[in-house]
Parts: sequence; C-alpha cells; structure tokens
Amino acid sequence: MKKVIFTLFSATMLFVSVNAQYCGNSGPSICTPSGTLTQPGLSPTSDSLPSVVNGTQPNTVIQFKNFDTFNFGGQTVTVSSLRVDTLRNLPAGLCWATNKASNTWANQEDGCIKISGTVCDNPGQYKLKIIVTADIGVPIQTDADAAGLKYFVRVINSGDAEVAVDTNQTAAFAKPAGYSASATGCSVGILDNELTISTLNVVPNPFNNKAVVSFYSAKSGVMTERVTNMLGSEVYTRKLDVRAGDNTSSIERNNLPAGVYFYSVTDGKNVATKRIVISE
Repeated sequence: MKKVIFTLFSATMLFVSVNAQYCGNSGPSICTPSGTLTQPGLSPTSDSLPSVVNGTQPNTVIQFKNFDTFNFGGQTVTVSSLRVDTLRNLPAGLCWATNKASNTWANQEDGCIKISGTVCDNPGQYKLKIIVTADIGVPIQTDADAAGLKYFVRVINSGDAEVAVDTNQTAAFAKPAGYSASATGCSVGILDNELTISTLNVVPNPFNNKAVVSFYSAKSGVMTERVTNMLGSEVYTRKLDVRAGDNTSSIERNNLPAGVYFYSVTDGKNVATKRIVISE
C-alpha cells in the first residue's frame, strides 16, 4: 500500500466513480475496524485470503489503516484523507462496501472493507483493480496496481483443491491447473454486472446556493441520492424517481457550511459519486 502513495502525483483530477460491484450503503453497520493494525495498508494480504466457493457467501472483511505522512521528493507530505473510489474485477455475485459512508478515511484512521454476496463465476484467480484518491491539499487519484499494490481473490467449486496465490499474475484472470472448467453449484444468472448509473455530473461545481445534477441510468426505478461530508456523515438524503435514460436533479446548499462534500446516487447495488465543493 505504501507504494500507492508514492505515485499519487501521477494524475490530478476531480473524482468521479461508477462501480457496478459496489454494494452501496457503506456505513458503520457494514463492518467494524479491528484497530489492531500498527502500519498503514490492508490485512489480510491476498496470499493469506482463503478461496471463495461458488454458491456460498464469503462475507470477507479486509482491515485497513490510513497513512499519516510520507516523504516525497525530500518533503514530508500529510495525507489528510484517503478514499477507495472503486474496487473492480471482483468475481461475479460479490460486491464491496466499507464502514464509512463516503468510503473515505481520515489521517491514520482505521477502517474496514467488507466483501459480500453469493459468488458465481468461473474458477480461477481474479486480480482486483483498486482505485484510490488521496487528499494532500488537492485530490490525487491513482490505480494501486500501477504502484505495485496487488490483491487477488481465488474462486473454486466445491471439491476443488486449494491452490496458492500467484502473486506474479499480471492478467485480470488466470485459471491454475486443477481448477474446474466452469462454475457449478450456483446460478449463472448473476454473472451479469451491467453498469446502471453513468456520466454523473454536477454544474456548477463549486457552487454557492444550488447545483444541477445530471446522470444516465440504464434502468428506471426508485433510487437514493445523498450528500456526505469529509468525515462520512450523511448531511442530506432523498428518494429519486429515475427513468431509463438521461435524468436531472437539483441540490441546494441550505445551511451547509462551505467545504468539500460527496454527492452520490445509488440503486442499492450500483453507485455513482461526485466530489462537490460548496463555496463561501
């Protein structure tokens, strides 16, 4: 994880996240940080994570500890916050959520990421794609894999032998010798991970009193929009009647103080999130 921070200057951008494998509804009820980690990073490491079995519900909890400072170019840089933007390439049927509504941890804060659902995917090893954003005065987003942080999940059928994690894997998926050819013991109907919400935008941003939200939805239904602050506390929420296609909504400042917030819209399984700024 430490190498991730050393590449955070590689790209600077406003945060937009659309993730079909996000469970939605992150918050304190999802999991409880252990508070036992003494060093920044993830635990357990992927080479000690047990395989998940098709047709079962693993409910795996990964513990996390954020950074305090690090040395970059001879200067000590403080990490004000670190956010998990997306965690992609989970085996089908699984999704992730964290103990923070904004999936963001403050300086040195402990957190956790829960992987849940019923797995139904081809047996093999899946290389996860982890995108994070660090706030070091400006938001910096990077692909953790590009920095050398690799995390793998293995899927087996009931009866398949455990195979050690191949930490040298570069492809998104690999099938070790001895694994079954295809998934058994589960419904293949859940292999479809279609993105529901996309092209989320907020205009103007920053805004003083009111902004217009626009996004595209692949389906109609009742969804939830919410605004959370940097600590992950929900400051606004309401239900939206969403149609298939282009949608618009408006958000108002009301009595919120100036600062950085996160706007999100979710159908309970998929979520799109946008970093927003309320100006003085």
